[in-house]
Formats: sequence, structure tokens, C-alpha cells
Amino acid sequence: MLKMLPRTVILNMTVDEQNKLVKDCVALQKRISDATEAHKLSIPMAGKVVYGIQKRLEYEKSSTNPDGSAKKPTQGLNTSLNSYWESITRSNGKPGVKLNPHWLSCAVTIGTYVDSELITEKDYDDNPASHLELAASISTAVGHELENEHVLAAAEELRHQTKDTTANLKAILAKVKEPTEMTAEKAQDLVKRIISHGHLNLLIAAVGAEIAHLTDPEAARNAFYGMLAASAMFAANVDEKGARRFSDEVLNAWSASYDAANQQPEETDTDDTGTPETEPEAEPAGATS
Repeated sequence: MLKMLPRTVILNMTVDEQNKLVKDCVALQKRISDATEAHKLSIPMAGKVVYGIQKRLEYEKSSTNPDGSAKKPTQGLNTSLNSYWESITRSNGKPGVKLNPHWLSCAVTIGTYVDSELITEKDYDDNPASHLELAASISTAVGHELENEHVLAAAEELRHQTKDTTANLKAILAKVKEPTEMTAEKAQDLVKRIISHGHLNLLIAAVGAEIAHLTDPEAARNAFYGMLAASAMFAANVDEKGARRFSDEVLNAWSASYDAANQQPEETDTDDTGTPETEPEAEPAGATS
């Protein structure tokens, strides 16, 4: 870890001292990068450890030995893997460490794909953690159904890795993953962002297009009230002195301009054949029939 120093100290250092700080920063960055890479490479192995602990917990909660003989459970049926893991990592009165979700995902992949022989353990070992975690998410999304077409497709990707495997697994997951429900708070934040980026007109146009297809009377009524309230805000828009920015005269002029721009041309009267009616031409003087 780099020691925090005042700016004045750094500015008053010699060139060699400042150069040493530069090298210390780079060395620290390298150590962090190496540690991060080592952690990423260790995730699949950690997943195997979690899988082993999960099997141990299942045995301790069971009242039956592998040979079928009875035994006394040593863990309660309601003991979760997370709490069991924390109990193992608890020491010296300090709380235990929570189970890493990346490790747990890899353990899920073992339970779904390796245990069922959809892939071999070597297939598991040969895949990066990112593939294994995507496969686990796919399995979870379909309730770990081994015959599910999406699980089978994911297994195929794990067995035969290509440069497109990551993209293919993401595409499979997108098909089965339920979209995250948008809360009112998130919706309000999104609307604010759209407006702040200058796209109010696009938002209003989208609202209008949606209103044109409303079928629910209650939703239509609420939208109607909302549009009335929004229109009334022009009168409430005042400057720092309390004067309206947009007077009734301005609003009326805008309304007349809008009506003129959107006025439908008058239709020309036509006869039954669709030919415009015209006055009959007068016969030339002296003409005979």
C-alpha cells in the first residue's frame, strides 16, 4: 500500500525521489493486477471447494448413511450453505466471511452439468470462470431442469469452446432470464435523464403514440388527467419575478400555428365515377345538333 503524503512533500522531492514513487505505483499496480488475475483463475477451483462443502452439509443434515443405515443428523435441516460457510470461516470472535457468489455459481455448474455428465470435469476445468458462471445462471433460470433445451445448449458450448462461446452463452441466458422489473424510482430517474439530455420532445411524442393505442378506460382517464395537468404547467411557469414566461397570447398563437400546420385540405366534390364535377361547357354559337 502506498503511504499517503501531502502534495507539498511530493512537490519538494528530488527527481530521484519522485521517480521512485512512480516505480512504487507501477509495482503496486502490477501486484494488484497479478492478484486479480490469480483470483479469476482460482474461481473454478474455489467452486469445487464450495461444492465439496455443500455435499458435506447435505450429509450432516441427513439421517441416513451412504450405506442406508440410520444416523443422527449433526446439522439442522434449516441450515443454509451460506450460514454453514460463515460458521466455518468464523474465528477469534470475529464474524465469518460470506460465501463468494462467483464461487457458488461455479459450484452450481458442477452440480448441474458435471454431476449429470452433460460435461466432463475436464470440460469444467478447461472453461474460464466467466463461462461457468453464465452456464450456472442459465441453469438457475430454468429451475435446473437437465433436459431443458437451454441447459443442453449451454452444455454444448462448454464442451466445444470457440471464440463465440461467451456471446453464445449470453444469448442463451437472455432467452431465459426474466427481465428485471422497473421500479417507480428507476422510472423517474430514467425520465429525468432523458429530459436532462434534451430529449423532452421525444418523450412527449412517445407518450402521444402510446395514448393513441390505449384500450383500458382507467389508464386512458389517468393519462387524460395527466396531460391536462401537464398543459396547465405552462401557466405555472414563471420567472424569478413571478411573471409568466409564456402568456396566454403566446400559447394561443402557438395553438393557432399548430392548427394551421395540421389542417386537413378540403376534399374536392366528385361524381359517382370519382371524376371531379365541372360546369358543362357552352356550345359554340350556331352549332346544330
